[in-house]
Amino acid sequence: MCYTVPGKRCVTAVALTLALSWLCLANAVSECRIYAFAYDQPPTELVVTAMAVQEGEAELRLTFAGDCTLGGEGAGERRFASVIADKGLSYPFSGLSAFFQADDLTMVNLEGPLTDRAIPAGRKEFHFRGEPEYAGILTLGGVEAVGLANNHALDYGNIGLQDTQTALAQQAVGWCGGDDVLVLDRDGLRIGVTASGFSLDQALWCKQVETLRALGCAVIVHWMHMGEEYAQTLTAGQRETARYLAENGATLVVGSHPHVAQGLERIGNTLVAYSLGNCVFGGNTDPADYTACVLAVHLRFTDGVPESLQATLWPIRISGSETRNDFQPALLQGEAAQQVLEHMQATSGFALAPFRDGSGAVLPEIRLR
Repeated sequence: MCYTVPGKRCVTAVALTLALSWLCLANAVSECRIYAFAYDQPPTELVVTAMAVQEGEAELRLTFAGDCTLGGEGAGERRFASVIADKGLSYPFSGLSAFFQADDLTMVNLEGPLTDRAIPAGRKEFHFRGEPEYAGILTLGGVEAVGLANNHALDYGNIGLQDTQTALAQQAVGWCGGDDVLVLDRDGLRIGVTASGFSLDQALWCKQVETLRALGCAVIVHWMHMGEEYAQTLTAGQRETARYLAENGATLVVGSHPHVAQGLERIGNTLVAYSLGNCVFGGNTDPADYTACVLAVHLRFTDGVPESLQATLWPIRISGSETRNDFQPALLQGEAAQQVLEHMQATSGFALAPFRDGSGAVLPEIRLR
């Protein structure tokens, strides 16, 4: 199966199983592949090329945005469906898609299954759900991967999660969470991505990292879904988990779940973004906080060894409307963007750079060796 994403890449689904891999050609010179698989079932293609070394200088550009619920519950689900039916699948990310297209990988947290199941699983306050076809929203928006380790992934049980993975595979979108990990490979330069929910299974994570390192991943990124919703402070769990990840090999830790943008911290040579807030969020038609942030990361390498990490913050508003959530986030500018950074500063471990129109808030470079 081959999919062409306009303006970005051709993607081929190699296998529609729990261990999935996608082949994508970014252009005639640079080849980019995204693999998603159970950590103990690595694709043979990665295993046999694990010792290859990319010579010379190279770089990778990654973009991260927060919680995305492509649907909702009850009236919210119907409203999201009405908007999509009226404006099309390309609508939600259209304010950010050009931004997301200009990188090697864009990743969000997908909070809620994509399934046509009618009966939710378990007793809880909210059960989010979106149509399987909404996976196309991600592809059209320039999003290549999602995290599935969150408190809504199983809202419709394991079958709903399987439906979600099938829908993602059909749109050539990778994922990680639970046993599943993600590898981005561009011409032999590899990074590994893992994800966890409210508690990190340290033994599992160490096994995943061991596998990813053995496959030649020079950088480990972890998506951490934890914290307190709408809290203005970090929890002990967020801090302790981030420190463990940093001390055991993660280069970058990206957080979500609080639904607000929280601060950043540097632990050794590890950058931690505790929460990016929401992005396209159908889970609440009128959330308490409409501001959030996108994190852009520029990694530089020499002979396959990571040299530096340069991060830039881009504040956003999750709705283009001032009066309600229209499910179409947009970049903020000027004073409005600076106010988001000032809010994040309260939970940051270092001084955030001021926002500059056209260039964002460029954080101090981290030397990785």
